[in-house]
Amino acid sequence: MEKNKFHLIFFYFISTFSIAQEQVQVHVGNFALPASQQPGPLVGFGQNIIDKGDFQIFLYLDQLKGKQKNFSEASPSILYGITDKLSLFVEQSVATRFQYGSFKSHGIEDLIAQLEGAIYERDALYSLAQVTLVGNIGFPTGSATKAPPTGFGAMSFFLGFTANYMKTDWYCFTAMAGVIPTSHHQTKFGKEFWYQFGLSKNIAYKADGWILNWMVELDGIYRQRNTMQGIIDYSSGGNVVLLGPSIWFSTQHFIVQGGVSAVISEHLFGAQLKDKYFAAIDVGWKL
Repeated sequence: MEKNKFHLIFFYFISTFSIAQEQVQVHVGNFALPASQQPGPLVGFGQNIIDKGDFQIFLYLDQLKGKQKNFSEASPSILYGITDKLSLFVEQSVATRFQYGSFKSHGIEDLIAQLEGAIYERDALYSLAQVTLVGNIGFPTGSATKAPPTGFGAMSFFLGFTANYMKTDWYCFTAMAGVIPTSHHQTKFGKEFWYQFGLSKNIAYKADGWILNWMVELDGIYRQRNTMQGIIDYSSGGNVVLLGPSIWFSTQHFIVQGGVSAVISEHLFGAQLKDKYFAAIDVGWKL
């Protein structure tokens, strides 16, 4: 508990610093709407810095499809701006259909509570540069004993950073992070390393009305092998890279973003079923 308190204090401390003077952007292109309604990644994590007091609810639906495998989820979440440089994100995913070969499962997955703080921010009339730190704790509300599993079966910790640069017409970002699951009853899922890149272009907008963008994302994840009941599972872990487009549309209160990413590179350890594509749609509402 004391360690968790330290993490909270640390994120609040770093979020109070900004290296540059703040300047209000023109209401043009990507800046046609407030921060909470501006474009962000569909597959990538973080970049959820919004104005103080803003509150949003989301429903994220996704599917990872492959040969004899189908992982479909529904993930309701909330996002709250604690300050202009610190946000709280809470997500409870539900496995609607997990299928791997002849095995099938469904149910609640692990609950995620996440803080994100801006450690660098430079505002200009036509641009915004930002670097954030992201950290979350995964609570074992899912199951590690189901086949396929719906959770790690123990606490997990996530720490990463994002960097993005937005202009009126263009927006680009990168993000990297590590996931560290803990062990329970000699079962421990492999550590993960995430790496992500994205580029977005404004298609059209109406000042104080709406924003329409397209985006291309490159998302990779490397997983170590799992240890199940003290035995290393040599048919687990590996590296997967996804590449694909998405479309973003937002108004003063509404957000919808959807896209499909193809698996362009996959190296899996041992004997595992291959992935083909990942599809997702995210719908949000600002209260």
